[in-house]
Amino acid sequence: MPTREEVTYFGAGPAPLPTPVLEAGAKAFLNFEDTGLSLAEISHRSPTATRILADTKSALASLLEIPDDYEILFMHGGGTGEFSAVVFNMVAVWVERRRRQAEKDLNGDEENILERVRREVREDLRLDYLVTGSWSLKASQEATNLLEPLGGDLVNVALDTRRCNNGKFGTIPAESTWNLTPTRKEGGRGSAFVYYCDNETVDGVEFPAFPSILNPSSSSSLGDQEDERLIVADMSSNFVSRRINVKKYAVIFGGAQKNIGITDTTILIVRKSLLAPPAQPPPSFLPPAPAHHHLPLQHGMHARLPWFCFSQFNKHAGMFSVAQLHAGKHTMV
Repeated sequence: MPTREEVTYFGAGPAPLPTPVLEAGAKAFLNFEDTGLSLAEISHRSPTATRILADTKSALASLLEIPDDYEILFMHGGGTGEFSAVVFNMVAVWVERRRRQAEKDLNGDEENILERVRREVREDLRLDYLVTGSWSLKASQEATNLLEPLGGDLVNVALDTRRCNNGKFGTIPAESTWNLTPTRKEGGRGSAFVYYCDNETVDGVEFPAFPSILNPSSSSSLGDQEDERLIVADMSSNFVSRRINVKKYAVIFGGAQKNIGITDTTILIVRKSLLAPPAQPPPSFLPPAPAHHHLPLQHGMHARLPWFCFSQFNKHAGMFSVAQLHAGKHTMV
Protein backbone atom coordinates (compact mmCIF):
# COMPACT_ATOMS: atom_id res chain seq x y z
CA MET A 1 0.00 0.00 0.00
CA PRO A 2 1.56 3.36 -1.00
CA THR A 3 2.19 6.10 1.56
CA ARG A 4 0.91 9.64 1.11
CA GLU A 5 4.44 10.75 0.25
CA GLU A 6 4.54 8.27 -2.64
CA VAL A 7 1.34 9.54 -4.26
CA THR A 8 1.22 12.57 -6.56
CA TYR A 9 -2.39 13.66 -6.65
CA PHE A 10 -3.78 16.03 -9.29
CA GLY A 11 -7.43 15.96 -8.29
CA ALA A 12 -9.16 19.22 -9.18
CA GLY A 13 -11.22 19.04 -6.00
CA PRO A 14 -11.32 17.88 -3.37
CA ALA A 15 -7.66 18.74 -3.52
CA PRO A 16 -5.11 17.13 -1.17
CA LEU A 17 -4.60 18.62 2.28
CA PRO A 18 -1.14 18.63 3.90
CA THR A 19 -0.45 15.48 5.90
CA PRO A 20 0.23 17.41 9.15
CA VAL A 21 -3.21 19.04 8.88
CA LEU A 22 -4.89 15.66 8.40
CA GLU A 23 -2.94 14.16 11.30
CA ALA A 24 -4.00 17.03 13.54
CA GLY A 25 -7.56 16.58 12.28
CA ALA A 26 -7.53 12.88 13.11
CA LYS A 27 -6.42 13.69 16.64
CA ALA A 28 -9.06 16.41 16.98
CA PHE A 29 -11.79 14.05 15.80
CA LEU A 30 -10.95 11.72 18.67
CA ASN A 31 -10.29 14.24 21.44
CA PHE A 32 -10.33 17.94 20.61
CA GLU A 33 -7.90 19.97 22.73
CA ASP A 34 -8.18 17.43 25.59
CA THR A 35 -11.87 18.21 26.09
CA GLY A 36 -12.81 14.53 25.95
CA LEU A 37 -15.07 15.32 22.99
CA SER A 38 -14.55 14.86 19.29
CA LEU A 39 -14.45 17.95 17.09
CA ALA A 40 -17.51 16.42 15.41
CA GLU A 41 -19.38 16.30 18.75
CA ILE A 42 -18.87 19.89 19.89
CA SER A 43 -22.04 21.97 19.69
CA HIS A 44 -22.02 24.61 16.98
CA ARG A 45 -23.48 26.97 19.63
CA SER A 46 -20.65 26.36 22.11
CA PRO A 47 -17.93 28.90 23.03
CA THR A 48 -15.40 26.51 21.48
CA ALA A 49 -17.15 26.57 18.10
CA THR A 50 -17.50 30.35 18.32
CA ARG A 51 -13.77 30.64 19.01
CA ILE A 52 -12.89 28.41 16.05
CA LEU A 53 -15.01 30.60 13.76
CA ALA A 54 -13.47 33.79 15.13
CA ASP A 55 -9.92 32.45 14.87
CA THR A 56 -10.53 31.24 11.32
CA LYS A 57 -11.87 34.62 10.27
CA SER A 58 -8.89 36.35 11.86
CA ALA A 59 -6.41 34.04 10.14
CA LEU A 60 -8.06 34.53 6.73
CA ALA A 61 -8.27 38.30 7.20
CA SER A 62 -4.56 38.38 7.98
CA LEU A 63 -3.62 36.11 5.09
CA LEU A 64 -5.59 38.03 2.45
CA GLU A 65 -5.29 41.46 4.13
CA ILE A 66 -9.08 41.77 4.21
CA PRO A 67 -10.16 45.29 5.29
CA ASP A 68 -12.37 45.80 8.34
CA ASP A 69 -15.30 46.89 6.17
CA TYR A 70 -15.69 43.35 4.81
CA GLU A 71 -17.49 40.44 6.45
CA ILE A 72 -16.31 36.83 6.26
CA LEU A 73 -19.05 34.19 6.14
CA PHE A 74 -18.87 30.38 6.24
CA MET A 75 -21.78 28.77 4.42
CA HIS A 76 -22.99 25.47 2.97
CA GLY A 77 -23.80 24.70 -0.65
CA GLY A 78 -20.42 25.03 -2.33
CA GLY A 79 -19.67 27.58 -5.02
CA THR A 80 -22.71 26.38 -7.00
CA GLY A 81 -25.01 27.36 -4.13
CA GLU A 82 -23.83 30.95 -4.49
CA PHE A 83 -24.99 31.16 -8.11
CA SER A 84 -28.54 31.83 -6.89
CA ALA A 85 -27.65 33.49 -3.57
CA VAL A 86 -25.63 36.15 -5.41
CA VAL A 87 -28.57 36.94 -7.69
CA PHE A 88 -31.13 37.22 -4.87
CA ASN A 89 -28.92 39.34 -2.63
CA MET A 90 -27.26 41.60 -5.20
CA VAL A 91 -30.50 42.30 -7.03
CA ALA A 92 -32.01 43.20 -3.63
CA VAL A 93 -29.15 45.69 -3.14
CA TRP A 94 -29.82 47.19 -6.58
CA VAL A 95 -33.57 47.48 -5.87
CA GLU A 96 -32.96 49.06 -2.47
CA ARG A 97 -30.66 51.69 -3.95
CA ARG A 98 -33.28 52.55 -6.55
CA ARG A 99 -35.98 52.67 -3.87
CA ARG A 100 -33.94 55.07 -1.73
CA GLN A 101 -33.40 57.39 -4.69
CA ALA A 102 -37.09 57.27 -5.60
CA GLU A 103 -38.04 58.01 -1.99
CA LYS A 104 -35.79 61.07 -2.06
CA ASP A 105 -37.09 62.30 -5.42
CA LEU A 106 -40.79 61.67 -4.69
CA ASN A 107 -40.89 62.94 -1.10
CA GLY A 108 -42.05 59.65 0.38
CA ASP A 109 -45.06 59.08 -1.91
CA GLU A 110 -45.23 55.30 -1.41
CA GLU A 111 -47.55 54.51 -4.31
CA ASN A 112 -45.45 56.41 -6.85
CA ILE A 113 -42.21 55.09 -5.33
CA LEU A 114 -43.37 51.51 -5.81
CA GLU A 115 -44.54 52.14 -9.36
CA ARG A 116 -41.25 53.84 -10.29
CA VAL A 117 -39.12 51.05 -8.85
CA ARG A 118 -41.21 48.42 -10.64
CA ARG A 119 -40.74 50.28 -13.91
CA GLU A 120 -36.99 50.56 -13.35
CA VAL A 121 -36.74 46.84 -12.65
CA ARG A 122 -38.47 46.13 -15.97
CA GLU A 123 -36.48 48.66 -17.96
CA ASP A 124 -33.10 49.08 -16.26
CA LEU A 125 -32.14 45.94 -14.32
CA ARG A 126 -29.17 44.16 -15.90
CA LEU A 127 -26.71 41.55 -14.62
CA ASP A 128 -23.36 41.33 -16.43
CA TYR A 129 -21.66 37.94 -16.79
CA LEU A 130 -18.21 37.18 -18.20
CA VAL A 131 -18.54 33.62 -19.50
CA THR A 132 -15.09 32.04 -19.83
CA GLY A 133 -15.84 28.41 -18.97
CA SER A 134 -18.40 25.91 -17.77
CA TRP A 135 -18.75 27.36 -14.25
CA SER A 136 -19.46 30.95 -15.28
CA LEU A 137 -21.78 29.57 -17.97
CA LYS A 138 -23.75 27.65 -15.31
CA ALA A 139 -23.89 30.78 -13.15
CA SER A 140 -25.27 32.89 -16.01
CA GLN A 141 -27.86 30.22 -16.84
CA GLU A 142 -28.94 30.08 -13.19
CA ALA A 143 -29.42 33.86 -13.17
CA THR A 144 -31.46 33.71 -16.38
CA ASN A 145 -33.76 31.05 -14.91
CA LEU A 146 -34.23 32.91 -11.64
CA LEU A 147 -35.10 36.21 -13.31
CA GLU A 148 -37.33 34.76 -16.03
CA PRO A 149 -40.55 35.65 -14.12
CA LEU A 150 -39.56 39.33 -14.37
CA GLY A 151 -39.53 39.11 -18.15
CA GLY A 152 -37.08 40.66 -20.57
CA ASP A 153 -33.44 39.95 -21.24
CA LEU A 154 -32.04 40.86 -17.83
CA VAL A 155 -28.80 38.83 -18.02
CA ASN A 156 -26.19 40.44 -20.25
CA VAL A 157 -23.46 38.01 -21.31
CA ALA A 158 -20.81 40.68 -21.76
CA LEU A 159 -18.22 38.13 -22.80
CA ASP A 160 -18.44 34.57 -24.12
CA THR A 161 -14.99 33.31 -25.05
CA ARG A 162 -16.46 30.58 -27.27
CA ARG A 163 -17.20 33.28 -29.84
CA CYS A 164 -13.51 33.86 -30.47
CA ASN A 165 -12.20 30.32 -29.92
CA ASN A 166 -14.04 28.32 -32.60
CA GLY A 167 -16.93 27.44 -30.33
CA LYS A 168 -14.78 26.28 -27.42
CA PHE A 169 -13.71 28.03 -24.24
CA GLY A 170 -10.15 29.31 -24.46
CA THR A 171 -8.17 32.55 -24.65
CA ILE A 172 -9.80 35.59 -23.03
CA PRO A 173 -10.06 38.34 -25.69
CA ALA A 174 -9.03 41.97 -25.23
CA GLU A 175 -11.13 43.90 -22.72
CA SER A 176 -12.02 46.41 -25.45
CA THR A 177 -14.23 43.72 -27.02
CA TRP A 178 -16.30 43.11 -23.87
CA ASN A 179 -19.88 44.34 -23.95
CA LEU A 180 -20.40 45.53 -20.37
CA THR A 181 -23.53 47.44 -19.45
CA PRO A 182 -22.51 51.14 -19.42
CA THR A 183 -22.63 52.91 -16.07
CA ARG A 184 -24.62 56.11 -15.68
CA LYS A 185 -21.33 57.99 -15.88
CA GLU A 186 -20.77 56.31 -19.26
CA GLY A 187 -24.21 57.28 -20.50
CA GLY A 188 -25.94 54.05 -19.54
CA ARG A 189 -27.98 52.78 -16.60
CA GLY A 190 -25.49 50.48 -14.90
CA SER A 191 -25.76 46.83 -13.91
CA ALA A 192 -26.54 45.21 -10.57
CA PHE A 193 -23.15 43.47 -10.67
CA VAL A 194 -20.46 42.01 -12.91
CA TYR A 195 -19.82 38.30 -12.36
CA TYR A 196 -16.79 36.28 -13.38
CA CYS A 197 -15.04 33.05 -12.43
CA ASP A 198 -11.39 33.80 -11.74
CA ASN A 199 -10.20 30.29 -12.65
CA GLU A 200 -12.16 27.79 -14.73
CA THR A 201 -10.74 24.38 -13.78
CA VAL A 202 -12.67 22.35 -16.35
CA ASP A 203 -11.61 24.54 -19.26
CA GLY A 204 -8.16 25.59 -18.07
CA VAL A 205 -8.81 29.34 -18.22
CA GLU A 206 -7.61 31.79 -15.58
CA PHE A 207 -7.68 35.57 -15.51
CA PRO A 208 -4.00 36.60 -15.20
CA ALA A 209 -4.97 39.60 -13.06
CA PHE A 210 -7.94 41.73 -12.10
CA PRO A 211 -9.46 43.10 -15.33
CA SER A 212 -8.44 46.73 -15.65
CA ILE A 213 -11.76 47.61 -17.28
CA LEU A 214 -13.46 46.74 -13.97
CA ASN A 215 -11.26 49.01 -11.83
CA PRO A 216 -13.28 51.54 -9.83
CA SER A 217 -12.82 55.22 -10.49
CA SER A 218 -11.11 57.47 -7.97
CA SER A 219 -14.30 59.44 -7.27
CA SER A 220 -15.42 59.34 -3.64
CA SER A 221 -18.92 60.84 -3.66
CA LEU A 222 -21.77 58.55 -2.60
CA GLY A 223 -23.62 58.92 -5.88
CA ASP A 224 -20.55 58.00 -7.90
CA GLN A 225 -19.79 55.08 -5.59
CA GLU A 226 -23.25 53.66 -6.19
CA ASP A 227 -22.63 53.97 -9.94
CA GLU A 228 -19.47 51.86 -9.72
CA ARG A 229 -19.61 48.30 -11.00
CA LEU A 230 -20.00 45.80 -8.16
CA ILE A 231 -17.68 42.88 -8.89
CA VAL A 232 -18.60 39.33 -7.85
CA ALA A 233 -15.87 36.71 -8.27
CA ASP A 234 -16.01 32.94 -7.96
CA MET A 235 -12.53 32.03 -6.72
CA SER A 236 -13.23 28.41 -5.81
CA SER A 237 -10.36 27.07 -7.90
CA ASN A 238 -7.59 29.52 -7.03
CA PHE A 239 -8.62 30.78 -3.60
CA VAL A 240 -5.61 31.97 -1.52
CA SER A 241 -3.23 30.96 -4.31
CA ARG A 242 -2.04 34.50 -4.99
CA ARG A 243 -2.33 38.05 -3.72
CA ILE A 244 -5.53 39.93 -4.50
CA ASN A 245 -6.81 43.41 -3.71
CA VAL A 246 -10.02 42.59 -1.83
CA LYS A 247 -11.17 46.23 -1.99
CA LYS A 248 -11.85 45.88 -5.70
CA TYR A 249 -14.56 43.28 -5.10
CA ALA A 250 -18.10 43.47 -3.74
CA VAL A 251 -18.28 39.70 -3.15
CA ILE A 252 -15.70 36.93 -3.31
CA PHE A 253 -16.74 33.33 -2.78
CA GLY A 254 -15.30 29.88 -3.14
CA GLY A 255 -15.75 26.28 -2.14
CA ALA A 256 -13.02 25.45 0.38
CA GLN A 257 -12.36 21.94 -0.94
CA LYS A 258 -10.22 23.14 -3.85
CA ASN A 259 -7.36 24.60 -1.85
CA ILE A 260 -7.88 25.16 1.84
CA GLY A 261 -10.46 22.88 3.42
CA ILE A 262 -12.94 20.08 3.04
CA THR A 263 -16.16 19.68 1.08
CA ASP A 264 -19.28 21.50 2.33
CA THR A 265 -17.54 24.69 3.42
CA THR A 266 -18.16 27.78 1.33
CA ILE A 267 -16.26 30.94 2.16
CA LEU A 268 -17.69 34.37 1.34
CA ILE A 269 -16.00 37.74 1.66
CA VAL A 270 -18.66 40.46 1.39
CA ARG A 271 -18.48 44.24 1.58
CA LYS A 272 -20.39 45.14 4.74
CA SER A 273 -22.18 48.08 3.13
CA LEU A 274 -24.00 45.54 0.95
CA LEU A 275 -25.31 43.69 4.00
CA ALA A 276 -27.68 46.45 5.06
CA PRO A 277 -31.29 45.21 5.26
CA PRO A 278 -32.84 45.26 1.78
CA ALA A 279 -36.39 46.38 1.18
CA GLN A 280 -37.47 42.84 0.30
CA PRO A 281 -35.32 40.11 1.91
CA PRO A 282 -34.63 36.97 -0.13
CA PRO A 283 -36.20 33.63 0.86
CA SER A 284 -35.22 32.20 4.25
CA PHE A 285 -33.38 29.25 2.71
CA LEU A 286 -30.84 31.70 1.24
CA PRO A 287 -28.53 33.87 3.37
CA PRO A 288 -30.54 37.04 4.10
CA ALA A 289 -28.34 40.08 4.53
CA PRO A 290 -29.86 41.32 7.84
CA ALA A 291 -28.99 38.07 9.63
CA HIS A 292 -25.40 37.71 8.46
CA HIS A 293 -24.03 37.84 12.00
CA HIS A 294 -26.18 34.83 12.95
CA LEU A 295 -25.51 32.69 9.88
CA PRO A 296 -23.07 30.15 11.38
CA LEU A 297 -25.62 29.28 14.08
CA GLN A 298 -28.72 29.71 11.95
CA HIS A 299 -27.56 27.19 9.36
CA GLY A 300 -25.84 24.76 11.73
CA MET A 301 -22.31 25.33 10.44
CA HIS A 302 -20.27 22.82 12.39
CA ALA A 303 -16.89 23.73 13.88
CA ARG A 304 -15.10 20.92 12.08
CA LEU A 305 -15.59 22.57 8.68
CA PRO A 306 -13.87 25.94 9.25
CA TRP A 307 -11.35 24.22 11.57
CA PHE A 308 -9.60 22.68 8.55
CA CYS A 309 -9.51 26.08 6.86
CA PHE A 310 -8.05 27.62 10.01
CA SER A 311 -5.35 24.95 10.16
CA GLN A 312 -4.46 25.66 6.55
CA PHE A 313 -4.39 29.44 6.99
CA ASN A 314 -2.13 29.17 10.01
CA LYS A 315 0.19 26.85 8.11
CA HIS A 316 1.31 29.74 5.90
CA ALA A 317 3.14 32.86 7.05
CA GLY A 318 1.45 35.00 4.41
CA MET A 319 0.35 35.25 0.82
CA PHE A 320 3.94 35.57 -0.36
CA SER A 321 4.75 32.07 0.87
CA VAL A 322 1.50 30.69 -0.61
CA ALA A 323 2.24 32.24 -4.00
CA GLN A 324 5.77 30.84 -3.90
CA LEU A 325 4.44 27.39 -3.03
CA HIS A 326 2.05 27.35 -6.02
CA ALA A 327 4.70 28.79 -8.35
CA GLY A 328 6.97 25.92 -7.33
CA LYS A 329 4.25 23.40 -8.13
CA HIS A 330 3.76 25.01 -11.52
CA THR A 331 7.41 24.60 -12.50
CA MET A 332 7.28 20.89 -11.62
CA VAL A 333 4.48 20.09 -14.06
